[in-house]
Amino acid sequence: MCLPLLSHGADYRFGVFAGSASKDNQSELREEFKPLADYLAKETGSNIKLEISQSFKNMERRLNNASRFALLLAPAQVTADAIEDGYNPVAKWNKPLYGLFVIAVDKPYGNIAALKGARLGLASRDTAVGPLCMDSLSKTKLRTDRDFASVYEGKFMDVLTKELKTKSLDAICISPIAWKTLNAEAPGAFKVLGETARIPGFAFSLDNALSTQEKKSLTAVLASIGAKPEGKAALAAITGSASGATATLPASSAEYTNANRLLEQGKQLYDQQMPK
Repeated sequence: MCLPLLSHGADYRFGVFAGSASKDNQSELREEFKPLADYLAKETGSNIKLEISQSFKNMERRLNNASRFALLLAPAQVTADAIEDGYNPVAKWNKPLYGLFVIAVDKPYGNIAALKGARLGLASRDTAVGPLCMDSLSKTKLRTDRDFASVYEGKFMDVLTKELKTKSLDAICISPIAWKTLNAEAPGAFKVLGETARIPGFAFSLDNALSTQEKKSLTAVLASIGAKPEGKAALAAITGSASGATATLPASSAEYTNANRLLEQGKQLYDQQMPK
């Protein structure tokens, strides 16, 4: 399908929040996202200036700055903040975010509720997965400050999987990426007990101040990245917490507002039951 190019080679600032677990090296992050920026520039006929941020606070300052991003790529939390600041999500990764409760195959637990009394490891409250894990526990009437032999908050998911492999923990709640790595390292030794609610992953948002024609043209490109080999290759170059997408899908403000509400509720449970 031939998409209309934006007229006169428009200049756009493309802000990318790479995720809380991203590399510290800004040059490495730029290399990962540069193919995506180049692809978008080619498809839209525009000049795209890529800017990377690894801090929620830094991104919030930029959102509230007079010099705004025209395009913003960010996870659910930042996308929800951006909506309040005048952005509209128009496309999302075809990869939702959720957590998986994982146990050794020889453990007797039949469901999440049966974990009462276990030694449990949870993804950090500062990730998207951690609050989703807490939400699932709450739905099964379990509390981390009452119903477990011990609860460990894991800043790094590879540490959680290591603790599970050494039998220091009976169960962990981790991301699908961490589960995939664990299963590759020890095929058949562990299994998924259950999963959390799912929320939409990374989203492209556009500044509402853009013209109707600009938003229409940009949306057409952003929502169809996986339709071309070059787009798939650009997505495949991304690693870390923003990795895994093979295409993009249409997105709406409502789904990100609802996702953020769920994350905030899970974070509140975390803070109430496991104060820092």
